[in-house]
Amino acid sequence: MAGGTLAGFVGIWLGTHVPDDPPEWVHLIRHMAEAGMIGGLADWFAVTALFRHPLGIKIPHTALLPRNQKRAADSVGAFFKSYFLEPEAVTARVAEIAPAKRAAEWLQEEQNAKLVAGPLTRAVAIALKKDGESQGLNAGLRREIRTAIESRDATKALSKAVGPVLDRAVHGPLLDDMLEQISNSLDDNRDRVLEIVQNQSRWWVATQIDRGLSTVLVEGVLRVIDDLQKPDSRLRKRFERGLEGFVKNLQDKGTLDAAIHDGKASFAQSDAFNETIDSTLALIRDRFSDGLSEDPSEAEAAIAGAIQGFARKLLSDPETLARFEGQLSQTVQTAITELRDPIGDYVTSVIESWESQELSDRFEREIGPDLQFIRINGAVLGALIGGVLFFAGKALTAL
Repeated sequence: MAGGTLAGFVGIWLGTHVPDDPPEWVHLIRHMAEAGMIGGLADWFAVTALFRHPLGIKIPHTALLPRNQKRAADSVGAFFKSYFLEPEAVTARVAEIAPAKRAAEWLQEEQNAKLVAGPLTRAVAIALKKDGESQGLNAGLRREIRTAIESRDATKALSKAVGPVLDRAVHGPLLDDMLEQISNSLDDNRDRVLEIVQNQSRWWVATQIDRGLSTVLVEGVLRVIDDLQKPDSRLRKRFERGLEGFVKNLQDKGTLDAAIHDGKASFAQSDAFNETIDSTLALIRDRFSDGLSEDPSEAEAAIAGAIQGFARKLLSDPETLARFEGQLSQTVQTAITELRDPIGDYVTSVIESWESQELSDRFEREIGPDLQFIRINGAVLGALIGGVLFFAGKALTAL
């Protein structure tokens, strides 16, 4: 189009020279065509000079882009960093797009969830196999679980959970079993009771008396325990109230919290803790790996269902979704802040690595079509200015 416009003005200019004595309006067209030719040629030169030497002639200040490739690369990289990778602008754009909501809406569709579940299932299978060889996951999970166990929050939560268990134990079968065990142990160790009585008795007390005394003691204690084992007995109710007060006292004074915290800390630092975590994880890993090997489609369906469920839950909870979006925006902002300079430098290095001709061809291919309109506009504007100057000349001649 640009070349055709210039050729058109050349043809018009040549056509105005055909008549020997042309009328005034032909002179107007000739002046306009001349100005259009000049405007078109000047803008052709300007546009061409950006990318190469016009007509191959090495005129000064032409082929500007290849000659200034490094400066252009630095400028593009700086421009990219300043205007495309500005953290606040990127974060605002991410918030506007709402990627978490869009992803959740996409993932709640069954076919999309399955699309993600397939490669995810295969990745999990590979990770489980590799981790089974390296035990890397076990070590990381041990650290995380140990930290969680040793935290004060975990102590409080466990203490609250243990309290009701102890309360139920006071009134439940556990107490009956304990009392029965005490009763059986005492009944099975009557000779030991006799021995203790004889050791504590005076030398002048007869053995028969000691035996009778020990029998009375054992029988008395067994009767007390038997009474305690009766759920409706007065002694059992008093004993339960006493135990309730004991448990409440442990909780109020923090003794239970301290005992649980010390017990957790001791367990978390023991070899038994590592063995428990490793054996549990190995069992889970083996079962999951077996499931993947035997029926991967079932595992994919389960993972797809979990993905769908998570997406639906996220969409049904605006508060959680908003927190998720906020965290995602914050992550993007942090990443852009950290990667801004490296990305800009990468853009610069890529442009610098291109051959000069490659650089010109790529830029011309991207922006060249738009630049051709400069040539068209230059030719048309030149023609209009030529017409204005023609009338201005006539007016000055008339004066």
